[in-house]
Formats: sequence, structure tokens, C-alpha cells
Amino acid sequence: MSMAYETSHSAEECLPSHRHNEAYAALVLDGDYDEISVEGRFSCVPGVLTIHPPWHQHADEFGKSGAVVLNLPVPYSDGLCSMKVTDAEAIARIARRCPVEASYAAMEEAEAVNPIAPAPWLVTLVTMLATNSSAGIADIAGQCGVSTEHAIRSCKRWFGQSPGALRREMRLQSAILLLKSGAKPASVAADTGFSDQPHLTRLLKSATGLTPGLMTAN
Repeated sequence: MSMAYETSHSAEECLPSHRHNEAYAALVLDGDYDEISVEGRFSCVPGVLTIHPPWHQHADEFGKSGAVVLNLPVPYSDGLCSMKVTDAEAIARIARRCPVEASYAAMEEAEAVNPIAPAPWLVTLVTMLATNSSAGIADIAGQCGVSTEHAIRSCKRWFGQSPGALRREMRLQSAILLLKSGAKPASVAADTGFSDQPHLTRLLKSATGLTPGLMTAN
């Protein structure tokens, strides 16, 4: 994406989980929505700028007024971040002249926005999913004091995915960062919890259209 452009969304519209191949920033000009991803649920209101890395997966749930969003190109981002700018209209004016400059201007003066905090047990569950590649979902849910069914419902509400899909997406995002840094595919597969390099290759190609070798080269 090399140009800035606005998108308008209807009241209570829902965009299912999707990816963008390129890094970009979304600045809310009007209305509101919740963005849902492996990083959590973020409340996006006027002035909130959310920067997405390449191939980031997320879903969006719009509020009762819908939303108008200004989408801006960014050179690269190695992780999702959300921040609040003081003058969204000023950023929009800059974007009409130079979209990339608008992204930098927004980031320079913005303050970080944290995701909406889920229940502590759910935070623990996500941490265990990320750090324990061998434990089953039922075992992890039990250690957190909830049923498997409750864990699945809560993960889908807060992160837009089941616990199993959430674990795969966290592994995938970690693998993308390591591959982009030049790490060898075999070591990336082992370090991020994939059963082997072909497993990593299948999931990476399904999600991004790229093999590990092509990801490293980009």
C-alpha cells in the first residue's frame, strides 16, 4: 500500500479474521470498533492509530455508529501496536500530501494504548499456550480452573480464535519475525514449536503464500 485511503463501515458490521500482506496503520476518524487478534481486544475510537505488521491476522467488530478509518502505509512494523494521537484531523491533512510522513508524524506524538484486559485466568491461559507447546488445551484450561468449553468461548470472544488456532497463530507470528531476521527455517521451526520444517512451511504458505526461504529473502 503506497497511498492513504479511507474506508467506511456500517453500524455493527463485523469483518472476520483476515490478513494484509503489507504493513499498514489504521487511524480512526469517526465512530468506533474493537480490533481482535492474538494480541488481545483493542478499543479503537477516534484518534486511535493501530499499526499492523505484514501478514497480521485480525478481525474487527464495529459499534452502533460504524466507523470511518484512514489507512496509511508504513515502511515496516515488527509487531502490532495501538496508540492515541492528539489531532487525528491534522494527521489526515498530512496524509493527503504525504502518506508515509503522516504515519511518522502520528507515531512521534502518540501515546500507547493497551488492550482491554481480560480475566486474569485468560491471561494465564494465553501465556501457557505460548510457552507450553506440548500441553493439551483441556489440560491448560483445567490448570486455569475453567472447562475446555469455557476456555474456547472466551478465547473466541477476546482473540477471535479457538485456543488451538490462537496457539498456531502465535507460533506463526514468532516464526515470521525470526525468518525476517535471517534465521534458518529448520531452527525457526524448532524454536517456535512446530513439529518439523515441513509443518512450518505448510502453515506459512497457507497464511502468507510464501515459503520460509521466500520469507527470509523479502
